[in-house]
Parts: sequence; structure tokens; C-alpha cells
Amino acid sequence: MFLNYLIVALRNLRKQPGFTAIKVLSLSLGLICSILVLMHVQYTNSYDKHFDNYENIYRVVTSLTSTSGQRIDASLIAEGIFNPLLQDYGQIEEAAKINQGSGLFVYGDVSATNEYWWVTPEFLKILTFDFIQGDSETALVEPNTVVLTQSTARKYFGPEDPMGKVLTIDNLAGLRVTGVIRDLPPNTHIDIEIMIGSPTGQQIAGENFMNSTAWAGFGGTMAYVVISDPASVEAIRADFENFVERNVPDTQRDFVQRIDITLDLEPLADLQLSPRQGFAVADYSRTLVLGGLVTFAALILLSSCINFANLSLAQMQQRGKETGVRKTLGATRTDLLTQFLVESMLLTLLALVVALPVIYLAIGPYNALTGTAFTFASMFGSSQALVIMLFVLATGFLSGLVPALRMSRFAPTDAISGKRDGGRSSRMVRSGLTVIQFTFAVILVILAIGISVQVRYLNEIDIGFNRSNLVVLDAMYNPRNPEQFNYDALVDELRQHPGITTLGKAQSAPPNNGGFNPWRHSSQPIEQAQAVSHLGVDENYVDALQLQILAGRNFSQDFPADYMPNGQPDSEQTFGILVTPAAVEKFGLGSIEEAIDEVLIIGSLNFRVVGVVNDFRLSGGMEDTMQSTAILRATRQPMSALLIRIDPLQRASALNHIDTVWARHRPDAPINREFYEQTFNQQIYEETNSINRAAQFAAFITIVIAALGLYALAFYSTERRTKEIGVRKVLGASARSIVELLTLDFIKPVLLACVLASGLAYLATSYYFQQFSAPANLSLWVFVLVIAGTIILSILTVAAQCVRTATSDPVKSLRSE
Repeated sequence: MFLNYLIVALRNLRKQPGFTAIKVLSLSLGLICSILVLMHVQYTNSYDKHFDNYENIYRVVTSLTSTSGQRIDASLIAEGIFNPLLQDYGQIEEAAKINQGSGLFVYGDVSATNEYWWVTPEFLKILTFDFIQGDSETALVEPNTVVLTQSTARKYFGPEDPMGKVLTIDNLAGLRVTGVIRDLPPNTHIDIEIMIGSPTGQQIAGENFMNSTAWAGFGGTMAYVVISDPASVEAIRADFENFVERNVPDTQRDFVQRIDITLDLEPLADLQLSPRQGFAVADYSRTLVLGGLVTFAALILLSSCINFANLSLAQMQQRGKETGVRKTLGATRTDLLTQFLVESMLLTLLALVVALPVIYLAIGPYNALTGTAFTFASMFGSSQALVIMLFVLATGFLSGLVPALRMSRFAPTDAISGKRDGGRSSRMVRSGLTVIQFTFAVILVILAIGISVQVRYLNEIDIGFNRSNLVVLDAMYNPRNPEQFNYDALVDELRQHPGITTLGKAQSAPPNNGGFNPWRHSSQPIEQAQAVSHLGVDENYVDALQLQILAGRNFSQDFPADYMPNGQPDSEQTFGILVTPAAVEKFGLGSIEEAIDEVLIIGSLNFRVVGVVNDFRLSGGMEDTMQSTAILRATRQPMSALLIRIDPLQRASALNHIDTVWARHRPDAPINREFYEQTFNQQIYEETNSINRAAQFAAFITIVIAALGLYALAFYSTERRTKEIGVRKVLGASARSIVELLTLDFIKPVLLACVLASGLAYLATSYYFQQFSAPANLSLWVFVLVIAGTIILSILTVAAQCVRTATSDPVKSLRSE
């Protein structure tokens, strides 16, 4: 029986190759997009599952409320909670802390800066790294030991056996290689190349390194624990509030309660999509991008399915006679349903065959766009192949279900008598499907334009300072090893070039905003402190960024009291700060003139406002407004970030001077300099490129599918109305009036779709804009132009077929009558 269904299906598909090709093409486009995104989702779900016991590993995370009312969700912990955590919860089988750093590593003639992780030795027991050499039990127990990945070992030691070799970090310590692990796969939430044991850090920085007793100090430490019993996990989560209450030191209790610190456990497998990134408000960008890709793929696939159903319904008259004959000969409704669904499945499998080569070619660009690393071969893994095949079969079933149900219900008498197009209800269903299809298309087009507008706005936004011709140089100064090189000589020599107009210093380079800590006005109690971003700078920083002094003055060597010393500051002194108008408003300092000489306090240190500079955004519109730098502190401390303003007319000479001076003073380290504008644009690109390109692609594909479907409907419907057109022409109708009549029938559902899509697209773009601290606005003209373009495209799509039918000879169309 099934073979009979298959033979009949192949014959029917061969009868109308044009319709078959359009159905297969639209389904192929839908399958290409949806299978790529399905593989993306499966890849994301595979993160960290290569670690043994991954289902029992959790990261301890923190949330707190700033005094401005915003909730900060941190992947970090305050180190003071770690030991009480182990004391209170015996269910924790293993626990470890890690903290990221960056340094200059040297072996022989090879030197390079590298990210690395300080880890407590227990970390090697929690994540099961594949040791090629060495032993996880002992590798990092002793001070001055290091574990490298296989590729990092080759980077520094080449073909030499790295075991036992000594790698120097920042000229501070020699690290003996005690382990080499296999490179981690890309689907891991944490990028590890070098691990240094915390005993080494304590030897360099003191016993409190990664072991502070503060319950509200966040220095970058993360904690991982192993808990095998799921019931214990829920019990610990439920008890966390009591844990804080019974363990927080009395001296810190008021502050901890005021900022409402809470703890939670995040499963290891969930960390890749976690909104907790460092110490900041929740960042849902990864989830937003993945959700956007899934939405786009679903809309494209749904549009393909609607196209399939619409074209199948348009063929109801021709297939209706076949259906009537089958029913007359005894076929049941189940038989007819099976027949039509077999045809749908067959077309979907043909579409899959067409889609596979395109998917093979598209995986590389897709991975580059989304930062994933799955391969074409991964499609054919046992679990993924089954999921994809079930997905394809489900697509075929859903595509053919509505036409199959309607055609199987066709009355034999109506079918054999040639009732047109399945009647009024069938035409209404087709119009409704066309409305839905074009609604999706218009929404995606407007959303794609909205995303492009937002990206362009982020690139053009006034960020409060001149981003052009500003070089950011990392001096790689390590305060733990001030004798590593002559910092002052380096800075002084850099200034000795006419092409370098200003050189300013900062404790961190843009787009970083500095520290984020609670400040208060001197008249306010400590509980009213408000978290503000602040940055240590020198007197040349304002000129280097070309900020404007709105009131007061800049820092000056003529006022030594402005500067914090290079060492422990005296809490009895009052130092100088510059604030922005946002900070003036935040602390209720009155006008910008009235803010001068007001005193702000952080911890036990007092700072006097000596000037007000304009608001500025070091990260542009990508940063949360709460974390835009609002306070600049003057300090005499050597600072690693050097901001060099260069004369564009002497750009090449100035850059060459920077490189020459660096090579003279830092021959041991590769130079790390970038134009700020490149960093700024790259940050925007990385954050927005994938969703921007995906939206543009989805809009294009959906419009193509909709246009193909509309053309096929126009072709089929005008063919069915050939005799009607002939009668109209014999009765005196002009070709123009007939074209207008036919075109209007097809444009009506498109017009309705445009109206519905405009409202939905407004909501979608508004939601997207809200994800940025500097949201763009979408002009009303965008909606008007998209609607006009859609209507024009629809008219052009059907016009040729309508004109051909309207200008045909009525004698030929009426000959059989």
C-alpha cells in the first residue's frame, strides 16, 4: 500500500514541475536556516558536558542591590563567604576558587602576554582535565608551579619537553611546569590556557590573596562546588538567606543587609547562557542572540510551511477530481490523508537533499558569525541525526496537514463537478495564510532595518569625547614589581615627539570604566552610599580625551593636595576629584557650579570636587548607564593605561616613535597598542554583528519565499479564471480593468498583512532598542517605505501573469464552451 502511495505521489509531483520546484525551494530555504540554528542550539546545550560529573558541578553566584535600585547579578563571590560555606554545608564534596589575571610570560627568547587563572589546587579535582603529563592531585599544590595546555606549552617551549622547565611571570616569580593538559574543546564556558596555583599568589601578594574576609568585596574570584545530591542543592539554596544572616561578621552586617546580598548555585551546563558576566547588571545578550536566531529560523520555516500549504490549497480543484474519484471507488478519509501526507513527506525529503550541500557550505560562515564551532559531520552523530530527521519529518507533516485535511473532506460530488478552488472557505484559508506569511516577512524586514539603525546609531553616537586619533597603549606596569622597567622614563620619552599632542594616564583602559563602589556625600549617612564608577587618572587625562571642563578646574600639579600618593593614602587628607553632571544629580549637589568644593566619601577616604566635566561613555551605548564613569580621581601612582592623542598629519611618524620607544624600554614584551576607535567599533561589531546579519538574512529569505508563493498563486489562480476573463473581455472589459481586478485580489491580503505587521514590528523593534543604554529611534518613514516596497514587490510579482491573462485571446479561452 505504501508503495502505491509513493508511486501516485511521484506522478502528481511530475505533473506540475513548476509548482513542485517552488515548494521544494521554499522548504529547502526553511530547512537550511532551521537546521543550522538547531545545530547551534544543540552545540550550546553541549557546553561543559565533556567534564566528568558535570551534572553535579555548580558555580556559587551572588546578587546584590545597589542604592540606585538596580540589581547586580555577579558570577563572582565575596571571598569572605567561602570558608563559612564549607563549614555550614557538609553536602559540598569539593570546592575551589579561581581568579583571572593577565601577565607577561618569558622563557628564553620567547615572551608573550597571556591570560591565566589563579586556582586553588582543588579546582583540578572538580573539572576533570585530561592530563598528558603530570598529575591533577599534586600539580598545583606547591608554590611556583604552573599547568599549561598543550598548545600553550608549544607556544613557549616549542618541541622541548615542558615538564620541569621554568616560565617567568612579570619578572616576579619562576613557575615550574608540573602539568600539561589537553587543549579544552571550544564548547567550554571558561577559556583556560595557563593555571597557576593560589599558593604562588599568596607567596607573591600575601596570605590574604584570594582569601579575604570581606563579605561585600568583589575582586574577581569565582567559586565552584560539587554536590551530588539534587535534594541537597535545593536545601542549600533554600537556606542561603539564613546562611548570610548567621555568618556575616557584625562589623559588616549593616552594609551586607543594606545591599541585600543573596547567593545561588548555577549548574555548570547552564553557565554558557548565564546572564551573570563578572560584576554587573544581568547581561542577556547571549540569550537574546540565540533567541533571535531561533525566532528568525522558526519564522522562515513557518513561512515555508505556509507557502507549501497555500500552494497545495490552490491546487484543490485539480486534485479535487482525483479525490472525488478515489472516494467513489471506496477510498476512506484515512487513505486520502495518508496519500497527501506521503506527498508532503516526499517533498520535504527532496528539500532536505537540496538543503544538505548548502548547509555544508554555510556552516563555516555561520560559525564565524555566531562564534560557534560545530561541523557538518556533527549532523550525523547518533543523537543529532535522530533529532534532525524527526524535525524534518515533523516539518513535512505540518506542511501537508492542513491541505490534506481539507482535500480529504472534499465531497465527491463537488469534487467531480469541478467546484472552483474548493469554495469560498478554501479561498479564505489561502488569503489568511498569505496574510500570515507576508506579516512575518514585513516584521522581519522592519526589524532588520531597526537593528541596522541601532548599530549605526551606536557607531555615530556622541560619547562625550573625541574617539579619533586616540591610541591606547598598555604599559604592562605591575605594581608588585615596580623595578621591572623604568616607567617614568618610558612615559617621558613617549612625550618627546611633535606628533604626540597629549599623553594621559588611567588605571584602566577604555572601554573599561574603572571601579564600581559605593560613594556618598559628606552630609549623608553611610547607608545612603550609592554605587558609582570611578577611575584613577592624571592631570593629562582630560586633555587626552578632549573632555570639556564645565565648571571649576582640571587637576593640576600646582595643587599637590589633588593627588592620591603612590602608596597607602592618608584618611585624614582630602583629595581632588572631577565629577560629571550625572554624578552631580545623583548626589544632589545642586548646579554644576554649586558642586565645586563639595566633599564625597568612599570608605574612609574624602574627596573634594574641584571640577565638573561633561558626561562621557567609555563604552559608548553598549554599557549600562549605571556603570558609565562618573568620578575621576587624581593619583600619582604609575598607571598601566596610557592614552596618547596624536596629530593625524604625523600619524605614521608618531606610531613609529611609540614602537621605537617601547622596543628600547620593554624589549622583553610585545607592544600592545590600539586605536580606541578600532576597539570601540570592534566591541559594537562583536555585540551586534550576529543578530544584525541574521535579521537581514531572515528578512531577505522570508520575502523571497513569500514572493515565490504569491507568484505561484497568481499563476494558478489566473489560469483557473481564464474563461471568466474571456467572458469579461467579450462583454467589453478592457485589459487594464481586468489587470486591476486580478491584481487587487492578490494585493488585499498583502495590505492587511502590512497593517498587522506594522504594529507587531513596532513592538519588536522597541524591545530590541531597550536592550541598549543608548537606544535609537525608528522613523515612521521606515514603516511607510517598507509597506510601499512590499506592495510594489507584490504588484510586480503578480503583474506579469495578470497582464498575460488579461491580454490573451478570449476566443481561445472560450473555445471549449
